[in-house]
Amino acid sequence: MLKYFLSPPNWFTSASIFCGFYAILLAASNPNDPAVFYQAGLLIGFAGIFDMLDGRVARMTRTESEFGVQLDSLADVVSFGVAPAVLVYRWGLDSLGIVGLAAAFFFVLCGVFRLARFNTGAADHEEFEHSRGLTITMAGGTVAAMVMFHAAIGSTFVQNPIGPLFTVVALALLMVSSVPYPTTKALRMSRKVKTAAALFLGTVVAVGVFYDISFVVLPIMVLYAAAGPISAANGVRRRVRARRRPDRD
Repeated sequence: MLKYFLSPPNWFTSASIFCGFYAILLAASNPNDPAVFYQAGLLIGFAGIFDMLDGRVARMTRTESEFGVQLDSLADVVSFGVAPAVLVYRWGLDSLGIVGLAAAFFFVLCGVFRLARFNTGAADHEEFEHSRGLTITMAGGTVAAMVMFHAAIGSTFVQNPIGPLFTVVALALLMVSSVPYPTTKALRMSRKVKTAAALFLGTVVAVGVFYDISFVVLPIMVLYAAAGPISAANGVRRRVRARRRPDRD
């Protein structure tokens, strides 16, 4: 067991777990200060950064292992399943009583099922350019960004919880759906793509410095979450049109 504690990728995964754990503690304290909700959402954002780094460190140091894969999944449950659910519940769903509690739990449950489906389907180690369903990382990040955005504009608790309720349920359903979402493997990093990515990151940094990072992150998360159903609907439409088109042969 000591070798797993000394493995560099597991340090980053452990940091992700800590961020999620600390976010839960902050959110569960039922604060009246919007800054506390913002800090909890920001910790989930940092958990996402550590989650991206652990796999890259594993490949760089050639220390990839099945233990690390399973540890990463458990970390995702804490940092992007439980932490966002507790955060959004204390922020905007607790006024709905059992309905809000059920929605928060449904989010966690769908995230766990999404990870279980991925783990059982990834046993063949194939390289996929699209993931089936919204990842728990993106779903949890969207919830955190939503809370951060409202906290940044000084809105501590929501007046109408129906919006957050719909958002949480929709994200949960997208996680367990078969809607395809592009992954980083689908990107072709040409010179133009790298230039565009650098300009985009520069814009994000500028907005984060002068305004707030959630002003950029939230629209990106929402657009990505919506891109899957829109793309799937367009695909269905194209197939229907192709079937209705008369055979020219």
